[in-house]
Amino acid sequence: MLTVALVAGIAARILADYGHAVDQLAGRHDQAQARWLARGAIDWARNVLESDFNRGGGNRVDHLREEWAIKVPPTPFEEGELSGELEELSGRFNVNSLIIDNKLDTEQVTRFIRLLQASGVAQMQAEQLSAALIDWIDLDDDPYGQRSGSESQSYRQQPDARVPTQGFLLDIDELRFIRGFTPQIIQLIKPNLTALPATASWVNVNTATAPVLQAYVEDLTAAQANALIVDRDRSFYTSVENFKQRLPPTSKPAENKLMVTSRHWYANGRARWGEAVTRMQVLLDRASARPDILWVKIQ
Repeated sequence: MLTVALVAGIAARILADYGHAVDQLAGRHDQAQARWLARGAIDWARNVLESDFNRGGGNRVDHLREEWAIKVPPTPFEEGELSGELEELSGRFNVNSLIIDNKLDTEQVTRFIRLLQASGVAQMQAEQLSAALIDWIDLDDDPYGQRSGSESQSYRQQPDARVPTQGFLLDIDELRFIRGFTPQIIQLIKPNLTALPATASWVNVNTATAPVLQAYVEDLTAAQANALIVDRDRSFYTSVENFKQRLPPTSKPAENKLMVTSRHWYANGRARWGEAVTRMQVLLDRASARPDILWVKIQ
């Protein structure tokens, strides 16, 4: 656990970097100042990830005991409050990876169905949800599967329904527009999913949830997946080979889909200045040392 002193120190670094600029905004509305501070939290997050990348050098391993995994709880200062966190995404299943270069990746489809089942979805329903998702993101307007597919014509028959985008999801919350993805289903599966560029089909075994491990390791039971996580918490995996050595002998790990590094994160910042509150979420891609911003949401 992080000590109060360290939390305060992190918040102080953010405020020190942005305090002067905030002083210059003193004559403006509180909302502008809150937004500026939230941006400071996001920039702090990018700096943390850049430092982590540079420390690792050519033998990088990302796990949940590193500095980037520290959440900064709401930290008060004279005029308001600031908090931030990095939410790692490479340990989740990327729903956009079912289609790559407009071609169906059947192995990823099988893993997605396995993940849904590991999350508590019945097999037939998992197959139907998979087909509906494929039809939402593929480029054609032909239903996938004879019974389960849902292309634009079937959506147009419903009042107030959106038609398939024929493109990738930008945010996992877009699942609510897809046939069969009820609020109950989404609540069940959302912690295991993300929406990233389609080529991001690898998962970090040091951060993957139990259902994601079951999706990428065939014949792995829920009990075995949870045991791996307990084992991982004691001693993180130093390599994919190290992970495989700790697997049950009957399990079948996916080939060329596992890693011990992370590439994508959400950076979440929340700032209150006076009565104004700003929440900012940024999708980061750390393909190299300095993470790139793929999109920004501000509330």
